[in-house]
Amino acid sequence: MLQAIRSRAGSYVVKGLFALLILTFGIWGIGDIFRTRGADTAVATVGDQSIRAEELQTALRRALEQLSARFGNAIDLQQAKQLGLVDQTLGQLIDRSLIDQEAARLKLDISDDLIRNVITANPSFRGSDGRFDRSVFGAVLAANNLTEDQYVALLRHDIPRNDLLHAVTAGVAAPQPMVDLLYQYRNEKRTADIVALPTAGAPDVGQPNEDELKAFYEKHPDLFRAPEYRGFSLVSLDPSDIAKDIEIPEAKLKEEYDQRQDELQIPERRDVEQILAPSEEKAKEAEAALAAGKDWREVATTIAGQNSDTIDLGLMRREEMPSALGEVAFELPLNKPSEPLKTPLGWHILRVVKIEPPVTQTFDEAKPKLEADLAHQEAVDRIYKVANKADDALAGGATLSDAAAKFGLKATTVEAVDTGDHDPQDKPVTLPVSASDVLKLAFATDQGQTSRVTETPDGAIFALHVDKVIPSQVKPLDEVKDKAVAAWQTERRREIVAKQAEELAAAVTPETRLAAVASEKGLKATTSPPFTRHPENDAAVPPALVGKLFATKQGEVVTASDAAGAYVAQLDEVQRPDNVSQTAAAALSHELDTAQQVDLAEEFTRALRTHFPVDIHRDALDRFF
Repeated sequence: MLQAIRSRAGSYVVKGLFALLILTFGIWGIGDIFRTRGADTAVATVGDQSIRAEELQTALRRALEQLSARFGNAIDLQQAKQLGLVDQTLGQLIDRSLIDQEAARLKLDISDDLIRNVITANPSFRGSDGRFDRSVFGAVLAANNLTEDQYVALLRHDIPRNDLLHAVTAGVAAPQPMVDLLYQYRNEKRTADIVALPTAGAPDVGQPNEDELKAFYEKHPDLFRAPEYRGFSLVSLDPSDIAKDIEIPEAKLKEEYDQRQDELQIPERRDVEQILAPSEEKAKEAEAALAAGKDWREVATTIAGQNSDTIDLGLMRREEMPSALGEVAFELPLNKPSEPLKTPLGWHILRVVKIEPPVTQTFDEAKPKLEADLAHQEAVDRIYKVANKADDALAGGATLSDAAAKFGLKATTVEAVDTGDHDPQDKPVTLPVSASDVLKLAFATDQGQTSRVTETPDGAIFALHVDKVIPSQVKPLDEVKDKAVAAWQTERRREIVAKQAEELAAAVTPETRLAAVASEKGLKATTSPPFTRHPENDAAVPPALVGKLFATKQGEVVTASDAAGAYVAQLDEVQRPDNVSQTAAAALSHELDTAQQVDLAEEFTRALRTHFPVDIHRDALDRFF
């Protein structure tokens, strides 16, 4: 997921996202801001104000939640550091402080009436009748650990800050010629004739002699570098270790059964068959054949040209099907074909051959799952108590073995493992609890140090002591000789096909196109479909060629190489959009306006640093984060 974020990190959209995330912190992410703070937790000083570690932690937590929701995966603190989110979030807090102090210097203030109007106009505080509801207002504040006075105090800072930013950035608009040019640039398409010379097709290159192999080994040491390994002692406790011995009273199981009736209901399932046609014409022909009484499978395979393995979709719940198909399938009567339905996959005709109505499990049927769930919950609760006691014991000087003996923890010794959970012989290392969590902590703990007790997402706990650190090092040539020979051979093949590509490109003349030259040499040129500067999931044009083809002129030839081989391409056609879509132009204009507003706000806060000096306490920042 980091790569997904990095790949978008330079875009205006993500730039704006990072810039605007902080605006939500002031209202919903204050967390520990109102708690007592020690003087040694300041991570930055802005003018005469300090930004504390607690405040940064709260803002960072909110940023991680929003990014995790946006990209679909949880992001932990280590990944946040790699992404640079800790520094970015601190930068946003610094900017907020700068604007607050400038607003105070300008004596910007707001009236009680304005604050009252802002609160009563907030949709989050409205009841079912659409009007301000004080009970809803109180519930929302309570859910965010805020009192009314604290929320009003926040608004007294947030509104002047936002008004000041609005005054600086209001009126920024991208000129229409800029919008038009960027639209043309992004939507320009090109086609090219491409000849691929795969490395796998290169002739046999033989074996390197000793001098060649040694020179290759010395030139590419990172190909033969062993990763860093760590050896550690681990103590752990998993809910399954405890749950097997926990007995749940019958009365509690029946109470749980009564409370979970909706969950214990097995929803309706339908056995669905489909005819998948490539076009509306074929779908209509299949529909007519079915109406004439022809066999379903015969129609699917002979008229629609469908693979017989894809006819029976099996017994499925509604939510297991694509929504468009599920809506139709779960309204059909038995054995009656649907009308042709179009989806991105093609044209479908559906038929339901079996219906299993919804069934509520009996108590006896549900009992094993209920027992397992309640035992797991009880085990997690017990482990939580053990974790606190074990953590206190380790903090008081107890060893891991002492803690294991006293609290019934499982002890495991790991001689050496890398971050990918493999040992020096490249065999997987099995750990009693979440390997990713354990290894993340092991590689973040110094040699000779004992970690704190840590909880995994599934309720297990563990602590570890790093016994040894084996630094990354280049393996001797004797150990990696076979790998070195294979790598040398691959490089030689790449050199051969790259040279063939250059020779092929050189043979193309203004009078002779690439396709003709390739044909004379027994090679085939393929004409690509139209592609943009940023083709997505398009295997027709190798990424190594795209940039070069957009940097050349029509008719010119370029070469490129990647891990798969070498390529020669001749630019065939340049397709520029004739007209700018109004909808697309409006969206692009809004994007550029937002980007310019973000840039202007950044320039404004950068200028404020001359009035309110900023000092980041890097030692404290590294200590807390």
